[in-house]
Amino acid sequence: MSYSINFWLMMNELRTMQTSKQIKKINRKTILLLLLSFQIAACQNKPNKQALELLQQANSIGLKSNYTNLKDLDNGLRLINKAIELDNEYFDAYSLKTTFLTAQKDIDELILNNEKIIELRPDQPVFLIQRGFFFDIKGDKFKAGKNYEKGLLKYEELLKTKLNYDFELRMEYLTALETNGDFKKAELEMERMFQDFPDNEILKVYKAEYKFKTKEELIQFWKNGGKD
Repeated sequence: MSYSINFWLMMNELRTMQTSKQIKKINRKTILLLLLSFQIAACQNKPNKQALELLQQANSIGLKSNYTNLKDLDNGLRLINKAIELDNEYFDAYSLKTTFLTAQKDIDELILNNEKIIELRPDQPVFLIQRGFFFDIKGDKFKAGKNYEKGLLKYEELLKTKLNYDFELRMEYLTALETNGDFKKAELEMERMFQDFPDNEILKVYKAEYKFKTKEELIQFWKNGGKD
């Protein structure tokens, strides 16, 4: 059940499409591991059985059409909304809804959906960064900046703890800095990561292959579904 996808995972998958086959392979393995960890966290409270079945059906519809068929997207969203009606705290439902709404490029609904995600996962700053990015897409730079600021502050607080040695969290933070357009801090963070994770092959390939994108490039990349 690998449909619990957050913004960082989505963007990381999109960004690796332009790099070498080696980094794609490595990052996809990392994504699968991250998906598993997020799925475990999301399933701490068992969802309504019928809601779970509806979400599984929606997930199958999306995967079958690779999230490209408009009719399938509408049908999948109807199932997801029914699941939410049955269990309005079902995190995975809102997470999968993000995937469907992203395929539809429905930015207003993405912002509304993200609000509930933040309510359910207030301690995960990635969703504040997601919110900032959505407002950037919408053209509201003020709200985008406020959410980036909140998200980055939360990351910095987390990184003062033992989570500083959590590689996945550090990669999230690195991507958050890039999304906010702070390349200098992103470059410094990458250097610090090399000091803390000197033998990490993912990081080595990432540095060798990936070039930070501007906000404009990231927004265009998102709109194009991962195509330059």
